[in-house]
Amino acid sequence: MRDAPRCHTHPEKISELYCVTCSNLPICMTCVYGEHKGHNLYEVKTLADLKRGELNAKLKILEQIEMNNKFRTPTKVKEKLFSNVNIEKRKAIKMHDEKYQEIVTKIQDIEEKRQQVKQERQNTEKKIFDPLQTKMEYEIQSIKKKYEEIFKVKKVEINETFQERESFLDKELSRLRKKLERFDREKEELLESIQKQLKDNVKTIDRISAHFDNIKKRLESLNVMASSILASDNDWSAVQCIPDMCGAAVNLTTVLQRDFQQLTTLTDVTVNYEEYSFGKTSLTLVFEQLRSQITINDPYRYVCSMTSTGGGNIAISGYSPENYSTFIIVVDMNGTILRETKLDNFGFREYLSLPELPRPCGFLPQYKVVGVCGTGKIGLLDVSNGSYTWKEVWSIARQMQCIATDPINNYILVGGNNSRDVYVLDDRLNSLCILTLPEMIKWPRDITVSNGHLLVCDYEGNKCYVTTMDRLESKLVGEFRKPYLGRSSFEPNSVDRLDRLESKLVGEFITPNFGGNSFRPISVCTDKNESVFTLWWCKYRNYGNYENSPQFYLVQYNHDGSQVLSTRKLDGGEACAPAYVHKPPCRVVTVVETSEGEELLAIYDKQTVSLYDLKIED
Repeated sequence: MRDAPRCHTHPEKISELYCVTCSNLPICMTCVYGEHKGHNLYEVKTLADLKRGELNAKLKILEQIEMNNKFRTPTKVKEKLFSNVNIEKRKAIKMHDEKYQEIVTKIQDIEEKRQQVKQERQNTEKKIFDPLQTKMEYEIQSIKKKYEEIFKVKKVEINETFQERESFLDKELSRLRKKLERFDREKEELLESIQKQLKDNVKTIDRISAHFDNIKKRLESLNVMASSILASDNDWSAVQCIPDMCGAAVNLTTVLQRDFQQLTTLTDVTVNYEEYSFGKTSLTLVFEQLRSQITINDPYRYVCSMTSTGGGNIAISGYSPENYSTFIIVVDMNGTILRETKLDNFGFREYLSLPELPRPCGFLPQYKVVGVCGTGKIGLLDVSNGSYTWKEVWSIARQMQCIATDPINNYILVGGNNSRDVYVLDDRLNSLCILTLPEMIKWPRDITVSNGHLLVCDYEGNKCYVTTMDRLESKLVGEFRKPYLGRSSFEPNSVDRLDRLESKLVGEFITPNFGGNSFRPISVCTDKNESVFTLWWCKYRNYGNYENSPQFYLVQYNHDGSQVLSTRKLDGGEACAPAYVHKPPCRVVTVVETSEGEELLAIYDKQTVSLYDLKIED
């Protein structure tokens, strides 16, 4: 508009001024003294200059926002999203591959052990059958039948010796292979979930980007119009158009300064690795449901340990101060005593000198139970036929506190009182080596083998640890015989012939907070899901108050003790006697297996074994 407009009130006159009070209404000089008297009036030139200045200020704000690369934000967000998605994919694949390789390594180790057992079986058969075959060929026909019978008997013995080990290894292989298959399925599910989140986030970012493109077009259109107005010397056009442009600039400024918080969340994908097996440390189990209880009716039997024997039975070991004897009894899930074996007698003087006589036991394949039957004596009980053999192991002449077994390698590990040395034997009670625990461990109250490591209850140190037990060689190093150093001598003279291996610290269990009291670990066991169950006991500082019962807590950990999965307070045991107030009442926890392969948690207390169902928590 280059010509001056007509007066709004007097169309026959040319407008000379603008009334700002009336929204920049063009008026003539007559209106100045009429209805627009006293209003805010401007000449066209003055008002145009003011509006041009206002528009320039608004355009500088828009130019500054544009210089900050506001329109690059969606592109940057999308680039960061793709980068984070690739990181999470690599992380998921790496975690899967590590767990996968760990299981593959276990499978390879077990397959190697399986092959060793097979080779050992073949060597044993060859060693037994070849001499008999040669001798039979030279004997007369009349004794042929005798050797055939011998072959049958030996075959049965070999089957009994190796069949259980082979079955155990086959079950482990089957379980681990199924776990690998589950890992693969869950990895695919996880990657699909990440990909879906990627698609959803990209779709949302594209929608926001389209919105920014629309704003950008509006801004470019405004800049073109503003440049045209500012470059023109038509004051009437500037006064008429610039207010609308300023309003549009304010609107665009408000939109561009808006913080799109949704963009900050679109760079990430949500991945809960605890929902997948290869991302979990362990399964949380609950044991609220009491399955059954087994009562040891003889009050003169002091139970020290118990273990599952396979086939749904439990072996319980201990001693009887009434006749100074050590025993192992085998009971079924209903409490029926299937077998009772007296292992050894001990003297009255030994009983008085050792108020607490540890008689631990453990289970090996071939239905054998290994147990301590006296000072320096370890016995093997075949629960299938009741046969019992024992051996004096003079390398372990001190008081033996705990026993653990490694059924895959057929190791027996024995820990002593007030010593960090753990003695390693084979399934024939031959000494193999000495495993020395790390320095921070005082001595093991209880031990168990889990996932190729040794779990240790350090009673004096009030802690539980995970240590290594690798490089144990299954070979006979030497046989120990009692030296003749007098009737009262029990000291070994050949302990230096054993290899001594250093066990390294892998980790330390989280020590639960039970309310400030000093709790000590007294028993530990594991299940097939790699959960660890530890029994903690608290002694009271006020030794004069014997009416108070000690406190017990059963704590479930993950496989390495770095996470507490569940905690349960147990009923208090019997009050401590004044003479033995520093000793914990006998409590034992272990995992037993039924004849159907189902696992139960067994807790012994006050002549009663309580069996609890173990179920995975939803």
